[in-house]
Amino acid sequence: MEQLKKLNRKNNISRSIHAMQFLAALCCLCCSMRVIAQPSARVDSSKLITVVLERANEVAGGEFVDSTVVPPYREDTRSAVGNVLFRETTTAVECDTAVQFLLSRKIRVVGNVRIARDSVLITGYEGFYFPDERRSELRKDVALTDTKVYLSSERGVYYANDQRAVFSQDVVLQDSLNVVLADSLVYFRRDARSVIVGKVRILNAADNVRIKGGYAEHFNARNYSFIQEDPVMIKIDSTSQGTVDTLTIRALRMDSFRSEKDSVPRIVIKDSVRIRRGELAAKSTNAVYRLKDQKIILYGRPIVWYEGSQLTGDSIVVQIKEQNKKNRIDKVFIYRNAFLVSKDSLDKSGKKFSQVSGNDMVITFDSTSKILRADVYKQALSLYYAYDGTKPRGANVSSGDGLSIFFEDNRVKKIIFRGDVEGEQYPERLLGRKDLNLPGFQWRISEKPNE
Repeated sequence: MEQLKKLNRKNNISRSIHAMQFLAALCCLCCSMRVIAQPSARVDSSKLITVVLERANEVAGGEFVDSTVVPPYREDTRSAVGNVLFRETTTAVECDTAVQFLLSRKIRVVGNVRIARDSVLITGYEGFYFPDERRSELRKDVALTDTKVYLSSERGVYYANDQRAVFSQDVVLQDSLNVVLADSLVYFRRDARSVIVGKVRILNAADNVRIKGGYAEHFNARNYSFIQEDPVMIKIDSTSQGTVDTLTIRALRMDSFRSEKDSVPRIVIKDSVRIRRGELAAKSTNAVYRLKDQKIILYGRPIVWYEGSQLTGDSIVVQIKEQNKKNRIDKVFIYRNAFLVSKDSLDKSGKKFSQVSGNDMVITFDSTSKILRADVYKQALSLYYAYDGTKPRGANVSSGDGLSIFFEDNRVKKIIFRGDVEGEQYPERLLGRKDLNLPGFQWRISEKPNE
């Protein structure tokens, strides 16, 4: 019997030593989080939340001492080790180890932290839970999941009463269609809205479009986002030649509409639009990129450059066609005041430009994205330069109700006019004395976006 008592005393001493060692280590962790354990402002005791320690392998009392202040701050604590579960009316807090501060009423949690309330689950490695405010502050591998999104970062704070999450450092948000990456993010659960700041990237796997910028707001229930602060849209495609081609669009603001209620999923691009895709470059005041039918609509003094050609009009639509899972430019539609200028490939002086104008125009490209033909409708005018081999033979200026021009290697091969055709031929020796350029001609290559 005496031996049994000695054994019990020995086990009790061992458990006490273990509890004290754990308490000392956990108090050091509390200091490492740089959270001073000062008591919070006085709270109406009737509003304090009752917290129950439902489960733990070991429980011990102790004291936390903050010697960084004078006089040192002391607070009674209760430590719990192993398979810990705290519960209050609406929230369950689970972790490997915990320290409950009895005066300031916060709970320090470490290891496999899980804080669950209703449909919201927050996980992480370590942090604090403030039951009276229903606030969770976690760090390292922090994640929040609910019925709408999955949110992760290295640091996260969740205000359960406000249904608001503030996450920072390597933030990732995922919903049904998008992945959002950023430096920091505030998620408002009630509105299903996120305010996103710093190195923002919004990725959509369905259409392979990514948009990046400095600031964004994302409404996941509506599948709508807007991006500001130097936004850039990028879409990587395979070309008909099997190479990788990247569509890049820059502007001052972009609005992405992808909801099922939107009849035309699209990205609305606003102010100072600049576009590059392989040999194609464009600029305009505003644009719309229609995602399903692959159309880029430019308006507000639009201008498009392609290889040695320049296209202008009141509005321009670039049609991209998918063929064998590869994309190429199929047609360009120019509406009102259409003008096509092509640099003459045989002219060594650099001063000769083939020109076509009319009310409306359609440019058709072949399977290798070379200009195949141009069809002009109403008030058609053309200027092209003739050659005998490589020897210049003057110029031809013609007009008609409409015309079709066929190209080969960026040079005019054949012209077919329709209705009320008029034309005049100018010999080469007279070209230097007369300005043959069509009305409205401008070669604006200096405005071409290079980025």
